[in-house]
Amino acid sequence: MAWIESPTPKNAKGKIKKVYEKILKERGHVANIFQAQGLGPDTLEDHVSMYVHLMIDPGPLSREEREMIAVVVSAANRCAYGAIHHSEALEEVEKDPKALYKLLKEFASKKESQREKALLAYAAKLTLDPKDITEDDITDLRDSGLSDGEILHANLIASYFNFSNRVALGLGVEIEEGAARTYKY
Repeated sequence: MAWIESPTPKNAKGKIKKVYEKILKERGHVANIFQAQGLGPDTLEDHVSMYVHLMIDPGPLSREEREMIAVVVSAANRCAYGAIHHSEALEEVEKDPKALYKLLKEFASKKESQREKALLAYAAKLTLDPKDITEDDITDLRDSGLSDGEILHANLIASYFNFSNRVALGLGVEIEEGAARTYKY
């Protein structure tokens, strides 16, 4: 599961057991990325809360846009864990098993909408070259039709996935197999 020992949902006790039970109820499974953080139940609780707020709760960006940002950031970080999870989520949310293929094809051929192009370019630049972000990047986002609230949400999602990818990569979190990767989207 990961390079450090951490309680599993089966052997958890105390606060972490309650945190895992809440995740299980809301998501259908406790992902390895969350189990790897089982030694810090308070931090894990905050992590899950931020994830749910940014990715699931109603917000200014569509769920598809959020998942696209997650995939682009994870791919840029070469984080297979995040890229696999969120490409599957994108396919589930779009009800299209070829959603990732279409995203990659459109991104490569520059056929995605101006809005999507701006969102994904911003997420990639924030991931790969954050010091190079300028006000011009924000202007490009506005010019593509994004509001300041949508820009903030995109920034927070890209930043969250940079954090989460580093947790996964830094702790050697392994992707779940089969049914263990079934979640409520």
